[in-house]
Amino acid sequence: MVTQYDKPFLSVEEQLALLVSRGMQVDDTNEAKHYLRHEGYYRLSSYFHPFRKIGKDGKRIDEFVAQANFTNVIQLYEFDKWLRTIMLSALRAVEISVRVAVAHHLGEKDIFAHENPHCLNGNFISQESDRRGKTWYEVWVDKYHHLLSRNDQEDFVRQFIEKYGQRIPIWVAIELWDFGLLSRFYGGMKFNDQQVVSRLYGVEEPYLFASWLRNFNYVRNVCAHHCRLWNRNIVEQPRLPQKNMIPDLRHLTERGVKSPGSRVYTTLALTTYVLEHMHYHGLWKQSVETLFDKFPICKSVSLDMVGVPQDWKQLTLWKQLT
Repeated sequence: MVTQYDKPFLSVEEQLALLVSRGMQVDDTNEAKHYLRHEGYYRLSSYFHPFRKIGKDGKRIDEFVAQANFTNVIQLYEFDKWLRTIMLSALRAVEISVRVAVAHHLGEKDIFAHENPHCLNGNFISQESDRRGKTWYEVWVDKYHHLLSRNDQEDFVRQFIEKYGQRIPIWVAIELWDFGLLSRFYGGMKFNDQQVVSRLYGVEEPYLFASWLRNFNYVRNVCAHHCRLWNRNIVEQPRLPQKNMIPDLRHLTERGVKSPGSRVYTTLALTTYVLEHMHYHGLWKQSVETLFDKFPICKSVSLDMVGVPQDWKQLTLWKQLT
């Protein structure tokens, strides 16, 4: 049964008073009002959550734990904001690199490879994706054409179509694809073609790399929509390499990482591995280290909730990237 929402509108001052009445310590009233006014109570509420007491039924209640402090909430909020910022930057680099790799490899075989089903695997071009009876490839083509029509006024698209017509070579077309379209297309490529691309990033098994791309796309979308990331349950979980398959990533399954695959640390580790094989020159490792060092120090939250192993700085993966 649906319950009608009946909570009253609260001003910023009333929101702050409500938090204080529930046990939240506020050291700087002006700072607290600033965040409530410019970030919003509802957005911040998910960062209040770890500081709420747990009731007898195991669920969080409105009252806060002892020593819950608005400053720690702000620190957690800012941590998550910068986590999304560095992830978005890194995944942008990965996305662009994979675009080039796919277009370069398939373009050599057929400049219109994305329009040629013979360049793709059998399941992708023949397996039905939904009740409408369309194959995965037909669904992909529909989404591609939607993006093409939505961007037909982009200078490079308009000028190309005016000169050469609607058929666009893969190295031009791929610039219109979003990460989701790219990851689905990679999953539809033939095994040997997938492997040529995945090997560029130190991954021998294409099924692993395909799942990583789907995971990257999911996390990228979380970041782009400014959603909470630090302790999110990652729905699109990446497949992890088996023991000794990729030594630098062995710790994801052997060192007691909390909920491997379902926490963002796993995506951070996979991204780091891929960036290393791209010879990425950004200050990625330093950014991650600086970010983790700024995680709020208090009883209610910990880096373990991000999935970060305690000895992460000693792992080969993080030592190799400069």
